[in-house]
Amino acid sequence: METVALQASVREGQGKGPSRRLRSAGRIPVVAYGREQATLNLSVSSDQLRDILLSERGRNSVINLQVEGDGNHAVMIKEFTLHPISRKLVHADFVRIDENAPIEVRVPFRATGKSKGEIAGGTVLVNVREVKVLCAPNEIPIVIEADVSHLEIDDELKIKDLVLPEGTQLNESPERKLLIVVPPRVAEEDETEEDESEAADGDADGDDAAPKSEAGSTDGSS
Repeated sequence: METVALQASVREGQGKGPSRRLRSAGRIPVVAYGREQATLNLSVSSDQLRDILLSERGRNSVINLQVEGDGNHAVMIKEFTLHPISRKLVHADFVRIDENAPIEVRVPFRATGKSKGEIAGGTVLVNVREVKVLCAPNEIPIVIEADVSHLEIDDELKIKDLVLPEGTQLNESPERKLLIVVPPRVAEEDETEEDESEAADGDADGDDAAPKSEAGSTDGSS
């Protein structure tokens, strides 16, 4: 897997004022840490970092962080913060990695195909959107897929049923449920609607049959 180059500059000054000036110039404050090395306070282009996050690999991209005056650092995006209104990047954390050592990452999960249960009227309910795996940085899968075309109604798929690429291993409970094919609810909904309709009809008949006792008493006293 190729790395993505990202230029970084040493950040002078901390706090709201310097950070605000950085963002006005199209940059955001970031930090890089890990591997028992000193934490670096840096700034990077917000547009370039956004493009990395929106790329095919997203936050699982391996980045060659090129720090002015401090050489290159192999990093990955640990965390990032968006503005609550504008949704623009405001801060990010990078963690240094050993490109030859396994790391834990979350890889998107995607179901493919149309299950037999869906053809019969059921619905596939996906419980998991990401799967935790352990692998070397250059072997991180873009996505983990599972064919569900063989699943019947009430069948389910668990983590242990996944077929992973070579060099990748699961790093969470094998019994965790990925998805289930649930039966159609049409019959149940129709029965409920019929019950509600009958109850409404009963209420209407009761109102029409109600005796007008007050009117009868008035006639009797005149």
